[in-house]
Amino acid sequence: MKLKELIGQLEGVKTWRQPKSELEQYPTPPDIAAHMLFSADAQDSLDDALVADLGCGGGVLGIGAAMMGASHVVAVDIDSQALEVAAENVAEFEVPVDLVCCDVLQLSLRKQALGAVGSADGATATESRWTGLFDVVLMNPPFGTRPDNNGMDVAFLRVGLALCRPGGSLYTLHKTATRAFIGKTAAELGAASEVVAELKFEIPRMYKHHRKACVDVDVDFWRISATDHRDPYPPV
Repeated sequence: MKLKELIGQLEGVKTWRQPKSELEQYPTPPDIAAHMLFSADAQDSLDDALVADLGCGGGVLGIGAAMMGASHVVAVDIDSQALEVAAENVAEFEVPVDLVCCDVLQLSLRKQALGAVGSADGATATESRWTGLFDVVLMNPPFGTRPDNNGMDVAFLRVGLALCRPGGSLYTLHKTATRAFIGKTAAELGAASEVVAELKFEIPRMYKHHRKACVDVDVDFWRISATDHRDPYPPV
């Protein structure tokens, strides 16, 4: 599939009917989504890959990955209304995408297993079944710069990287202003990171606090490779 063709297909993917400002829901523009997918395919190959789309919204990244040959895609969002739209899109495009309604931040948390040897209280932490599972993880996370959502971008990054198998890659968007911190966080997690491209992310007037018809936000498109798996939530 050519880039122009993929952009045209993704333009048909519907987004939220009622976006929620508290979740910082901003749709990934089809051209940016297509360039993310082409880059992921060139560097990690989406063909026959197991892919996760975190904070999927209408599912544009996950659906695009399936169009490009991913064997299976798991698309996750905390917003059940967003997943209703995603379900319509998956049905329309007839792609192998499973939709999961849950908090992305819970996906990599360790669970307590009872009766384990070596634990004083008979319980020990076990890996989440999602950890280290995916070849490629795609996401356009909340920017995490609003007071009520501070740090959410980095929280998503930690989870996305934890879900990658060793040698897998996370493809993600973050505000350019956070570049130094994102790079530092990736390094602390034992990951190799690079800014693939600097982009203009167009945000139309969607919420009451928006004053302009649209705003271009400077964002970095990152590839972060899981070279050394570390616990995204190490003990303090």
